Amino acid sequence: MTLPTVLFRALPNLITAARLALVPVVVAAIAREAWGAAFLLFALAGISDGIDGFLARRYALATRLGAILDPLADKALMLAVLVSLTLVGLVPAWFPAVLIARDALVVLAAGLARLAGRPLATPPLLVGKLNTACQIAFLAWLLGSRALGIGAAGAEGVAEAVAMAALAGLSVASAVAQGVSAMRGGAAAV
Repeated sequence: MTLPTVLFRALPNLITAARLALVPVVVAAIAREAWGAAFLLFALAGISDGIDGFLARRYALATRLGAILDPLADKALMLAVLVSLTLVGLVPAWFPAVLIARDALVVLAAGLARLAGRPLATPPLLVGKLNTACQIAFLAWLLGSRALGIGAAGAEGVAEAVAMAALAGLSVASAVAQGVSAMRGGAAAV
């Protein structure tokens, strides 16, 4: 196999690894309150997620490593951004706590099922995909609005508070749906 062929076959995983490497850079931008840089890097990470997925599907370049790295990179970015936004005072601590608890419960359930000799093989659920998409959109809104100098005063603040409550509810609904699907053997694609 030639070097260009090897590189092309590894391209989706290289893009995913680059997205993972962006996490501390985005966190540093948030810590400095460099909202424009944080938003652009977050958007770049989102675009890269679409590109690596497209390449993997379109050219049959999906790998086991990619199946592990891709969701890891996505969760690492989202959780790091959430925690960073909490540390700079943009979101209350309860918000990332709910979202992180949901992910922790899903991981704990999968681990317990594996220990019991019954690995969970539940397909991704529509409510889970919606939950992730809404979280990404909300984080992009927070970063983008700050980059444009739009604060959280007045109507924007109320809208952000309502969005956080709705996202927390959606996250809980997603966890419940994932649990119900797992108990039913992963048959329901809710």
